[in-house]
Amino acid sequence: MKGLIIKDLMCLRKMRATFVFVTVSSFVITVMALISARCGNIALAEQEYLTGETDMPMSPVHVLWYAVAVLVLLPLASIGDSLTLAFEADKNAGFTGIAGALPVSVKQRITARFITLFLTCGTGTVISLALSVILSLFTDIMTFGDFAGLVMSAASLILIFSSMEMVLIFILKMKNTDYVRIISLLIMAAAFILCSLKRIIDALRDMKPTELITDGLIFLENRWFILAASAAVCLLVSYFVSAGIAERKRGEI
Repeated sequence: MKGLIIKDLMCLRKMRATFVFVTVSSFVITVMALISARCGNIALAEQEYLTGETDMPMSPVHVLWYAVAVLVLLPLASIGDSLTLAFEADKNAGFTGIAGALPVSVKQRITARFITLFLTCGTGTVISLALSVILSLFTDIMTFGDFAGLVMSAASLILIFSSMEMVLIFILKMKNTDYVRIISLLIMAAAFILCSLKRIIDALRDMKPTELITDGLIFLENRWFILAASAAVCLLVSYFVSAGIAERKRGEI
């Protein structure tokens, strides 16, 4: 099983350059923006906004808050699709045709794929948390607790997304992982809309869509444990369902 994990990580080595580039870029851009917020153009724009010398609809610092939240999550998001990429690599290399001949059980192969998911997602989470520690020293826009809540929420959402992908990959017989991504995104979007329908309607009625975004970020900062618990449940269900489907399909993984 260790060999399967190493194989998956080797298949994902192309992600390393993207991951490093995104991480470095996010850090540099964020630090430059925060410096500007203290003694640069953003600071001047904020002063003009507070004194009423500009007709900007939103505080520049508030806009920066949104931008910093996104940039902190980019390193994690850049490797969030590792599951389908691993399946695509197996398909392109012809590995799926010989997988059944390996001296490991179907459940062990499923377990190896989940361990790969945890390793990649865990790496992105650690890097994003490290970036959060550094950025929290530069700004009072967010505390490390706020940053950490965002990162843990994002990691939980990625795991929920990946757990759905795993099940759908077996249902669709791995013919096209693009369909898997789209269906998983649609399911998550539908779940979000259903859970937040009243708030969405109220925000649109009051013509204040930014409040909906702000409320969403505040929820991610402070209620990450709800998403983490949901991710744990989804991963358990996905593991047993995927293993069951794979065994019936003679271990097509």
